[in-house]
Amino acid sequence: MKSGNDISTVKELQALRYNLSQSVSWLNNGTRQLLQPFDITPKQFSILRNLAKKGPESASIQEVRDGLADKMSDASRLIDRLVKKGFIDKFPSDYDRRSNRVRISETGLKLLRDIEARREELDRLISDRLDEVEVAQLNELLSRLK
Repeated sequence: MKSGNDISTVKELQALRYNLSQSVSWLNNGTRQLLQPFDITPKQFSILRNLAKKGPESASIQEVRDGLADKMSDASRLIDRLVKKGFIDKFPSDYDRRSNRVRISETGLKLLRDIEARREELDRLISDRLDEVEVAQLNELLSRLK
């Protein structure tokens, strides 16, 4: 790629930023629609998925925050909402009574299974537009931007 001063490069980078922004918005809207019947947000879904990956292990609030794509989100507030819904359990840390830990509950695991049963709808949004090779290529390219 040429230097950032090349006019065509600048236009391509602007187009890339626009296309990425539009694609993220489109995918987020699809995710919101998928999750809407379950009364959770994409960020709450992300928290549940991350906690499920930890298995029976618990996580600190900071670990939950670190697992979110949006580091500015209020993880404590999101966690409290998930606790109220019964999807996660919150309890004092064994090591530091001033801090809390969280773990996904059986109800939260059931919710993830129910969502997973409908995930094909969301996957179809992408697979209707990109074939398997294109998906792999896009994953490779996007992983470089993280």
